[in-house]
Amino acid sequence: MKANLDQRIPYAVFENEIQLPILDITHPLFKASIDEQAYHLSCLKSARSIESLKKMPGFIRNIFVKMSNVDNSYLGGMRTLLYKLGPDLSRGIKLGFRDKWAVKQTSFMGLRIRLRDLCRIQSKILLAQLKDFPERNLCFYNIAGGPAPDSINTLILIQESDPELLKGRKIEINILDIDTYGPNFAKRCIDVLKQPGERFHGLDITLNMIHYDWSGPEALLQMSLERSGWIQLCSSEGGLFEYGSDSDIIENLNHFYTNSPADARVTGSLIFDRAHVNPGYLGFTEFIGVQIRYLGLEGLQRILTQTSWVLEEFHEIDTIYILFSLKKA
Repeated sequence: MKANLDQRIPYAVFENEIQLPILDITHPLFKASIDEQAYHLSCLKSARSIESLKKMPGFIRNIFVKMSNVDNSYLGGMRTLLYKLGPDLSRGIKLGFRDKWAVKQTSFMGLRIRLRDLCRIQSKILLAQLKDFPERNLCFYNIAGGPAPDSINTLILIQESDPELLKGRKIEINILDIDTYGPNFAKRCIDVLKQPGERFHGLDITLNMIHYDWSGPEALLQMSLERSGWIQLCSSEGGLFEYGSDSDIIENLNHFYTNSPADARVTGSLIFDRAHVNPGYLGFTEFIGVQIRYLGLEGLQRILTQTSWVLEEFHEIDTIYILFSLKKA
């Protein structure tokens, strides 16, 4: 077991020559960072914890809010990536006190479970398509994707399942985001993973960064048209469906629908509605000021009535996250 935990970790350079691990959900240290029973118990206890926190003196509550690292009412892509790495993979990175504290918290384990489970859903969808259509290229559109660990790790899972499926075809990861730090790091990760001896060596993988505001989704129309013969997957983990308005979600879905192929898929994550979400999670996000949407499955279904997409499958994580895939009606 110790030998497995010591498996080599590839690194990519972030800003200011800082080296960060490339997140690989198949690495033993990532797997060891998930204890689903401990996470479940943490979710059960969180409601009582937040009530106790509310009773604390104001200056202590302010310290706690600052420690949560929320900027502009959301958790940024690179900080989210840090918490997805977990305490073991992030060991050795020079962190401030707040990040050292946060990365060890059981509550952030949910981000790792969410990433892992979404990658499993996406790889299952794509494995079937890649087997059926060996001549077609593969294209990801990752809305608010930041460092795109879900797209990269979906490819890792496909390669581990059947490495021949990725050979001989063009593969694109298109990150559509207003952020530049996350996509830049994702590009450096792909560059490292394509080097000799690394996972993606010999594969034709391109990562494109597209400045994208989801309130103006016109870019999806042209991009999907230019790749009309490709296998296409549009995803948004912790992005559009957790922060976007109804109209933003509808417009993005409809724009992607117009020129994408008949077997295109949409995947993503959303939060349970207020009536059913874990009360501790609800209390915590409101306490620290995260402007998240409690869309819920019924909310998603309501939105889908204004599109030509239908729910294909969904997966729940501890009355907090719902992962889903959509197909064309």
